[in-house]
Amino acid sequence: MPIIQPSVTPLPEGIDLTGQVAIVTGASAGIGLEISRQLLQHKLSTLILAVRNTSKGESVRDDLLKDQHVAATNPHASVHVLRLDMDGYTSVSDFIAEFKRRFSDLNILMLNAGVGLPRREHAASGHERNTQVNYLSNVLLTLGLLPVMEATAEKTGRPGKLSVTGSRLYAMTSLEKRAPLGLNETLLGHFDDLARAPALTGYMDSKFLWMLFQAELTRQYPRELHGARDAGDKATPKIIMNTFCPGMVNTGFNNVLPIYFRLPVKAVVALRGRNVEKAGWIALNAAVVAGEETHGTLLGDTAIEEPCAFIVSAEGQRLQRMLWNETMDEMKPLVTLPGWMHKL
Repeated sequence: MPIIQPSVTPLPEGIDLTGQVAIVTGASAGIGLEISRQLLQHKLSTLILAVRNTSKGESVRDDLLKDQHVAATNPHASVHVLRLDMDGYTSVSDFIAEFKRRFSDLNILMLNAGVGLPRREHAASGHERNTQVNYLSNVLLTLGLLPVMEATAEKTGRPGKLSVTGSRLYAMTSLEKRAPLGLNETLLGHFDDLARAPALTGYMDSKFLWMLFQAELTRQYPRELHGARDAGDKATPKIIMNTFCPGMVNTGFNNVLPIYFRLPVKAVVALRGRNVEKAGWIALNAAVVAGEETHGTLLGDTAIEEPCAFIVSAEGQRLQRMLWNETMDEMKPLVTLPGWMHKL
């Protein structure tokens, strides 16, 4: 790991999000707050702050609208606060329903909310909390909001963007050392068994699950021809889906760590961590600048990363099939699955 992270190029000039609607989850602090600020600075018309604490969210909304740059370039921005608790399915389903009730369009979905808990514990859903917040709730949001995004893309003739805050640390999943799982063991059940799953790898494991899901989701997701069909036209996805890793960022994300671990981590972050503005550039590159070439990929900073060796191994592919089938079963009672999704 180099002492200094690579430099990050600022966003290109001329980004104009006028007329577009975006959701940012985990928008009240850290990277999510900065993503929200930069979207508004680039003239986003409508922003939904998806937050667990709505009182804090309303304060954040007021501060964003008072931001000098936002006030100067985007004085008519519309910013809304909706409650979203990723700890269980009820709040996620309520959020999807409330969004659909109040809004008809969605151009950009930024799935940024996440946790990095050092100890395994169960969420309100009964699943392990890192898995629930970082993986399962994001899957439900994706499947629940895709129809709105697709309808918007059809209306505008422009692909929507779904970008997820991920991490290169997914490659450090504990599953590689524990492969293969038992013949009768499910992947989700493996992590729900707190006595068996390693304590300190919950964050990496949950990010690995998302990368498995994204790989199969974008493989099955249909590509279609849009507009006039010339001989050179190629089919493209209505929604471009990618994940980005902003690197080490100086935020309060590591405050949940025990003090004996938190202090050295904070020292390293102070030495080599990026400020949130640069993390925002990386996020908006994925969600606004990057094109179809990033569909189904992880962007490390702003460059497409090759999948880790384990994810493309025979065992990694077996786990991908397992997770996909288990996830479809998990989601079926919660959301209408699209017709193109099929089990493996």
